[in-house]
Amino acid sequence: MTTRLHHSHFQPDPDRLGEWIACLWQGPAPADLVVRGWYYLEGGPRRMILIWEGGDEAEVYMARALGGFGELTTHVVEDATLGMAHAFARDLDAFGDWMRARGAAPEMIARQLDLRRRGKTAVSQEAALAEGKAWQEEG
Repeated sequence: MTTRLHHSHFQPDPDRLGEWIACLWQGPAPADLVVRGWYYLEGGPRRMILIWEGGDEAEVYMARALGGFGELTTHVVEDATLGMAHAFARDLDAFGDWMRARGAAPEMIARQLDLRRRGKTAVSQEAALAEGKAWQEEG
């Protein structure tokens, strides 16, 4: 069984909130279902974001537990949070280490670090834009 990370957007049917909550709490949930985050979006109507892990059984369960009681959109996602954190910290070495730990080939790491180094050393946003374009054209 393969466990995948998911991002779901849920907007419950306001006329069925009681039914949804009661059914949500009924019976066992799949053993491989792990909730990483449940977030209410600001404003109305009531909408939520759910970050969760699970395999096929969890996907079927979530479709029934949420999808039957409102609008549900779910995508399988990849967690690259650490890579973005390294970008904000402007830490090229840590970014390279992160890519290595994910199994990236040395050539890919070198190429990706080159792009980021060009952006990091650019003197302005316009210069970074030109460097990014040139990198892409070098392909």
